[in-house]
Amino acid sequence: MARGKVGDERKEQILSAFEACVLRNGLAKTTLQAVADEAKLPRSLVRYFVGNKPAMANLLIDRMSERAERDLVSGFPVGVKPSFSELIYFVIDGAFTNTTSNKIIGELWYLSEKNEQIKQNLALLYGGLQNQIIEGMEAENIGKNIEDRKTFAHAVMSLAYGQASFEELGLVISKASTKHMVDAMLQSII
Repeated sequence: MARGKVGDERKEQILSAFEACVLRNGLAKTTLQAVADEAKLPRSLVRYFVGNKPAMANLLIDRMSERAERDLVSGFPVGVKPSFSELIYFVIDGAFTNTTSNKIIGELWYLSEKNEQIKQNLALLYGGLQNQIIEGMEAENIGKNIEDRKTFAHAVMSLAYGQASFEELGLVISKASTKHMVDAMLQSII
């Protein structure tokens, strides 16, 4: 059992180093050697525990997905699932506000143009959020059909992601305005 724990700790150490290197230098300029140096490990151990750069990128996507899930449930008692409106407001207020994750995602988008696996994993990450919104709508009988629900979920995610992206450029609008737009969209499909 101790070996598994050490392996998990090493993997976490390497992923933290990878994340730091990507934030500092960008994904294109991040090498396995730079990650090894940041983690203070031999390059051979980096390859052993996480593999090559695309494999690390996929593990980083998993890590961000877990981070987002923790952020979502942290405001609720254990075992309590957020309501549909709580989920929507989380998407607007919190899902895209982690600047570290946003910068990493931006770098991964670039890499996904060249790596189909990373592209698929990013699609799974955002598809999971879209499905949570759709399931919340279904549970509360919101929307006439699955296409309405998919369109609404996609629009909410686009607004929230776009808002976070524009904030990075200094183009800030209140989240209350975005919530008002989401409420208006919601009323149009009820």
